Amino acid sequence: MFPIPVSKYQEAADANWRTLARNGKQCHFLLDFKTGPSFSCDGKACGKKKARPPWVMSMDGKIQSQDCEIELNVTTKAFRIDMEKTYPKAVNYSLLTTVICLLQIGFLFRQLHFSQSQAAASRVSLICIGQQSILDAILCVTHLLLCAIIPQLFTAFASIAFFKLIIFCIVEMKYIVHISQSRDPQRFFNGGLEQMRHEFAILHARFYAILIICLPTIWFLFAYVNYIVLLAYSYWVPQIVTNAMQETRQPFHKIYLYGISCTRLVIPLYIYGFPDHLVNVFLGEKQFAPNYTMCLVLVLWTGAQVGVLMLQQKLGPRFFIPARFLPPKYSYTRPIPRSVLESAEESGVECVICYSSIETHPSKRDSFTTPCDHVFHEACLTRWMEQKMEWYVFFFDVTQQAFDATHQPLVR
Repeated sequence: MFPIPVSKYQEAADANWRTLARNGKQCHFLLDFKTGPSFSCDGKACGKKKARPPWVMSMDGKIQSQDCEIELNVTTKAFRIDMEKTYPKAVNYSLLTTVICLLQIGFLFRQLHFSQSQAAASRVSLICIGQQSILDAILCVTHLLLCAIIPQLFTAFASIAFFKLIIFCIVEMKYIVHISQSRDPQRFFNGGLEQMRHEFAILHARFYAILIICLPTIWFLFAYVNYIVLLAYSYWVPQIVTNAMQETRQPFHKIYLYGISCTRLVIPLYIYGFPDHLVNVFLGEKQFAPNYTMCLVLVLWTGAQVGVLMLQQKLGPRFFIPARFLPPKYSYTRPIPRSVLESAEESGVECVICYSSIETHPSKRDSFTTPCDHVFHEACLTRWMEQKMEWYVFFFDVTQQAFDATHQPLVR
């Protein structure tokens, strides 16, 4: 900083006193400011090229009047953007992020197809998808603000905002609604069209209320931005907890799991890992130095979450919980109740789904018995549970206790 000497400033200002009337009294104001360097150049360029205005200008000082007992403190800061350097980088950033958005849309549609049945959708954590949707909404708002602040780069940032809007407002919100419907279909459909509209309105209201709370929170806690980023990129943790609580496996298609995990890392790795990213180009100076430690932590943290999800699929949703802390599990391979055998002594035991006979001899048995004493072929019940969570006679939620004697989930 090169402050302007007050004495010289006063000599120049004595010829330009501005007189204001306050209560019939003349007030003489003295302006006392210091500013940043008026010109800047880079190394050898100072001797060859004409000095250029600085990238960042700051001015601090005060305006005071002893006659009228007035004193105002002033702090300002402005920055200049070198469009020759910024525009190509903004275009490259826009192209990269647009490709990432298109890939994410493809992964989301693949996951929607994978979990189109009620049973498959009910295994997905609503908080997990909602957290990712909030993250996409924040990125959309951020790029919209950049469109307003830097109109010269409107096209570059508007395309990113548009695709992020499609992701969170259309695709992910559709997925959130689908998950909510699969968990409680009667609440959505029993009341008819009006009830459905009411439930949809509640879901959207909750989502945008959380978004409105998150935006100012991030602004006020920006000093802890690294912790906020780590929290935002913990979006697989709710699914890990849901798997352990509900004893469910394989909530996501592998392409979706790996694809979303990799593509979501692109923007933070770009900000933390590249010294000449857009923010530094905007300001003309390295306000945000590379943080390779943060890059490593983000990659390891995301990889750890994906690893736990894959281990839950192979070793069981509660593999990390000691067996002595786990509650007893219902065995679907329990013997067929005597009352069922006696009632079907003449015609034999039939599968309640396919109505074919069931082998009752212990050595040849291939059936499951539910807590309501209905007997099914193992394949029939498995296929049924892949489509619906409830048994159509008593609306019994079979997925909560669907385990065989080896403690393996029936739904795979």
